Amino acid sequence: MSQIARLNKRSHSNPCFWTAYWNVDYYNSRRAGENVLVPREQSVFSLNLRGDKVLSTNVENVHWEKGLAVAEITPEAMKDFVKRNHPEKYDDFMKYMEERPETLLLDFEDFWTGIEATTSAYKSLITVITNEKLESSKHKAPLACFIVIQNMRSHAILRSGIEFYQEHLGMQLFEYYLNLRWLLSDPSFLFKVVNPIATAKWTIYVTKEHMFPLSESPILIDGHSIMVALSPRMLLSIDRRENWDKLWMTEQGVSEEIIEEYKRRCISNAFKEIIFQDSHLLERWREAPEYRRRMKVVRSMKSYNRLIQKEASREIWKINAYRDSLS
Repeated sequence: MSQIARLNKRSHSNPCFWTAYWNVDYYNSRRAGENVLVPREQSVFSLNLRGDKVLSTNVENVHWEKGLAVAEITPEAMKDFVKRNHPEKYDDFMKYMEERPETLLLDFEDFWTGIEATTSAYKSLITVITNEKLESSKHKAPLACFIVIQNMRSHAILRSGIEFYQEHLGMQLFEYYLNLRWLLSDPSFLFKVVNPIATAKWTIYVTKEHMFPLSESPILIDGHSIMVALSPRMLLSIDRRENWDKLWMTEQGVSEEIIEEYKRRCISNAFKEIIFQDSHLLERWREAPEYRRRMKVVRSMKSYNRLIQKEASREIWKINAYRDSLS
């Protein structure tokens, strides 16, 4: 919480230190052990769904949220929150408020930054990208945790969750963030959602060139299957129907069938933009029938929550367990 004037105005659903790898020069320099290029400054091309055009930009200007980084907490909202959640402390809290009646600000971008810096989830991701392979079993559970966390902070799920709790529970933005923070700090909850992913069948496809564009909602779930581009050259495919006795299977190269399936899911998961280092590939995607259909859906959409509820089994990971925890 803060009352400092300098607050984050943007909240990136995909962190810039990750999306920067979609720039070839940055990718190669990091793999070579160099650390001179600034992630936020790396150029990429963006297929913008609402503008229906391919734009040249940098990763600082893509995959970010407007108006969600900072949540205001008024004295009235704080009183109501304590009264509903901690009625036994309400009288003491009222005395506290008499001395400190200020409106506070909760900067949630700092929370995501803290997770990136202190957990092994994103550190393991970068190690795997750099090595272009999983070298140790100690990276599998953190990567599964990355998938869970990244899905919760993705553009579509975050917007949907906020809408749901504002419409159905009357929660304000700061309450949603507090609950989300408590949830992600709960080991029992994390084990419940991470373990089925970590123990499932993993196949990793590794390519020699950039092949996998990335949307702002990158965890691509269809039934029991999960796809996520760990990097533009590494695609992870998870089959949750199988508990596997092996840690993972690595394939050098990827079939056209898998590429087409990834393309379908990436487009059907996109709400804002898809980034890649090659504008020509994005232009080809822009002409694809599935993209034209998706663009119409996004342009006519009035509610993230209703769209996700309608199409959850096809394009977005169901978050019933998450909603039940907050309810």
